[in-house]
Amino acid sequence: MTLAVSGLTFPCHRLTVGRRSSPVQTREQSEEQCTDVHMVSDSDGDDFEDATEFGVDDGEMFGVASSALRKSPMMPENAENEGDALLQFTAEFSSRYGDCHPVYFIGSLEAAFQEAFYGKARDRKLLAIYLHHDESVLTNVFCSQMLCAESVVSYLSQNFITWAWDMTKEANRARFLTMCTRHFGSVVAQTIRTQKTDQFPLFLIIMGKRSSNEVLNVIQGNTTVDELMMRLMAAMEIFSAQQQEDIKDEDEREARENVKREQDEAYRISLEADRAKREAQEREMAEQFRLEQIRKEQEEEREAIRLSLEQSLPPEPKEESTESVSKLRIRTPSGEFFERRFLASSKLQVVFDFVASKGYPWEEYKLLGTFPRRDVTQLDPNKSLLEVKLYPQETLFLEAKE
Repeated sequence: MTLAVSGLTFPCHRLTVGRRSSPVQTREQSEEQCTDVHMVSDSDGDDFEDATEFGVDDGEMFGVASSALRKSPMMPENAENEGDALLQFTAEFSSRYGDCHPVYFIGSLEAAFQEAFYGKARDRKLLAIYLHHDESVLTNVFCSQMLCAESVVSYLSQNFITWAWDMTKEANRARFLTMCTRHFGSVVAQTIRTQKTDQFPLFLIIMGKRSSNEVLNVIQGNTTVDELMMRLMAAMEIFSAQQQEDIKDEDEREARENVKREQDEAYRISLEADRAKREAQEREMAEQFRLEQIRKEQEEEREAIRLSLEQSLPPEPKEESTESVSKLRIRTPSGEFFERRFLASSKLQVVFDFVASKGYPWEEYKLLGTFPRRDVTQLDPNKSLLEVKLYPQETLFLEAKE
C-alpha cells in the first residue's frame, strides 16, 4: 500500500508517535511526541530510505506489535463442540485483554437459553451475545475499553448470562446465522448478515418470553462505555418490568397449584380413610362370618353329639317295672323341669348322657343335689344310681360352670 492510498495527506501530514503500551492503557497514560512528516512525490522516492534498513518492521512503525499480527484465532474453524469452542474463546480473550472480562457461558446457545430463561422467574436473567470479529478495526478498542471495563463486567455478571461467538471465519459465521434463524427468526438473522465487518463487534441483548425470544437491542462496536451501560440498563428496565409480571403470574400459579395439591391430598386422605374403613368393615364381616361358621360347626357338632347320646340311652323303664327304678327330676337354669326314670342299677354316666342329650353337656354344666347339697358331676360316673344315693327319687339342679 502506498502512503497516498493509506490516507496520509500530501505533501505534509501530522503524525503522533507514542511509546507502545498494552491495549487497556488509556491515551492519557502514554507519553506522546509530535513531529511533522513531509511527504515527497514518487520522483523524490530515491531520497527515502526503506525503514527496514534501520531494523524497524512494519508492525512497529504503525504501533502494532509483531506478536499481535500472529495472534491465535479466538475460536477454531468448524468447531463441532460449542462448549470446547467457548473454552478456547475465553482463554484467548484472557490472553489478549486480561482476566477482567465478562464471564462467558461455556456451552451451547440452547444451554445458555436454558440457564437464562427457563428457571424460576426470580432467577431469570437477560442473555447477552457477544459477536467477535478479528478483522474489524473496532474490535481491540471495544474489547479492551468496553467489555473489560469494571463497571460493564460487574453489571453483566449480576444481570446477564453472557455467551460469545467468533464471526471471523466464514464457517463459524454461517453456523451462527443458522442458530440465529432457528432461535430468533430470519429477520434478526438477516440483520446480522448485512452487518459490515467494520460494524463489528456486535452485542445482542436477548429477553426470553413465554412464546419466543425477543432481541431487545443490537449494539455495534462504535460505542462508548457510557452509551453501552445506558443501553444495558435500558434493557434491564424492560426486563425487570416483564420479570415482575412473570413473578406475579408464577406466584399465582404456584398458589393455585398449592391449593390443588392440598385438595388432591385431602381427597387422597379421604379416599384412604374410606378405603381403610371399608377394609375394616370387610375384615369385621369376614371375622363375623368366620365366627358364625365356627358357631354353626360347633352347634352342628353338639347336635350330632346330642343325637348320638340320645340314641345311645337305654330305654326308659316303665313304672310297673319289676326292677328297682329311680325317678329323677331335673331343673334347668331357665326354670324348666324334665323328668325321667332310670334303673337303679344304671350307671351315673347314663344320667349325664341324658342331661347332655337335652343340650346341657356335663363339661359345661354342674348337676347339683339338694339334700345334702353336692356336686353330682364330681362323683364317679361308673357307680350306679343306687350307690350314689339317687334312689328312689331325687330332684337335681343344672348350673353352668364358671
